[in-house]
Amino acid sequence: MNGNIHNGGLALKQEGILFLADLRNYSGTFYKSEDSGETTLVDGVFWFMNPSYDSVYYSDQIQGNRLCRWDIASRTSEVLLDRPVYGLIRSEDWLYYVSETDQKIYRSLLNGKNESRITDEPIETFVVDRDVIYYVTLQGIRSCSPSGSNRELVSEAGAVHLIKLGHRLAFADKRNHYLLTVLDLHTGESQVYGDVSPSSLNTDGRYLYCANRSNENSIYRIDPETGGKIRIYGEAADYLHILDDSLYFCNRREWYRMSLSGGQAVKVITIS
Repeated sequence: MNGNIHNGGLALKQEGILFLADLRNYSGTFYKSEDSGETTLVDGVFWFMNPSYDSVYYSDQIQGNRLCRWDIASRTSEVLLDRPVYGLIRSEDWLYYVSETDQKIYRSLLNGKNESRITDEPIETFVVDRDVIYYVTLQGIRSCSPSGSNRELVSEAGAVHLIKLGHRLAFADKRNHYLLTVLDLHTGESQVYGDVSPSSLNTDGRYLYCANRSNENSIYRIDPETGGKIRIYGEAADYLHILDDSLYFCNRREWYRMSLSGGQAVKVITIS
């Protein structure tokens, strides 16, 4: 899920429903039933979508990026926090997000109550991994507990598109030409890919999937265990999301889906 969030959290499957934000016209969010195939457009451009039981938590662009909850059964929404946030990540009973006001991490319960600040300094991106939060500041990558205690410096790298897979952190290093870098948290060693510069980065827990700016934003699949890589989609792509066993992405602002192993990409929804 963290990989999807760092690509905008614009695609989500929950309770047999596929949610896709309209990135061509920004007119709303597509709501497609997997059973009937029926597609409707609901109010709100949903960013940073997170599932929870029968609900979806998100930041609504149309409502000034306020933190909202969508009830799937009633198809209604409610504002939980009346100020703009981004990077929303749900972890168990907590919602973590960055305030657009001061760029610091906060958390609240799923009802938007009991809010507290996690970081004292502005951050650029973050990942919640069970009992550890990894976040990026001007000084580098830091870590802390979910409550904000036990802060440590992990790396002095300038990370963009930070995601975690296993015992590794993967990111584009803005201090090294935005090259893909994979940091082993056990050894502290980094592997740098000199011909891969991610504009979008995701993982299925085994492989990395990258829209590579060094090759016209075509999609590469990378094996961090062996260092091997293969191009699986030859056209320009962005907003890489992984849902079930498929890769969802945008080409010319329309949504496509294909197998994680590559092959023919299929348009998910035709936008008029």
